[in-house]
Amino acid sequence: MTDRFPLSISYAQIAVFDLDMETPFNDWNDRHYTQGFSWREGSVSFAIPDGNRVFVEVLTDGEQSQLVGEPTRFILVPFDAPNDDVAIASILNERSTTIGSGKYQLSFELLPGNTRANEPYERFVRLTFSRNETPIFEIIRGDSEMVIDLPLDKNAVAVK
Repeated sequence: MTDRFPLSISYAQIAVFDLDMETPFNDWNDRHYTQGFSWREGSVSFAIPDGNRVFVEVLTDGEQSQLVGEPTRFILVPFDAPNDDVAIASILNERSTTIGSGKYQLSFELLPGNTRANEPYERFVRLTFSRNETPIFEIIRGDSEMVIDLPLDKNAVAVK
């Protein structure tokens, strides 16, 4: 099910998490910043390096994107959804969207902003949930703020 919506970004991150998590946001260490994401089971946050107004598109298997442009960041992470709905959030805003329960390869793409429905956005974010029993971690594309040739840190902890 495709979902599209604006989101005000706070603390330079967008989070995807299981709605039942009591502490869904992740604490970031230095490596998380340089790899562009902070991950733990049930929660992943992706860095949004500049801008606080983004337009988010959430896709599932085979759906076509309406966003244009080449991503400056393209990151793959595993995501297990125990329930049908997940949250897409910043510290200030949260939206639930239905993807269906299961194991997913979640792809995060950060695209240049543009105008959509006569509203300016500093960035577009495409999140694609693809069913996959053996999802992986991979940075497919990084920008100049990222260090992509070091081992990935896949052990975030909750913000206390």
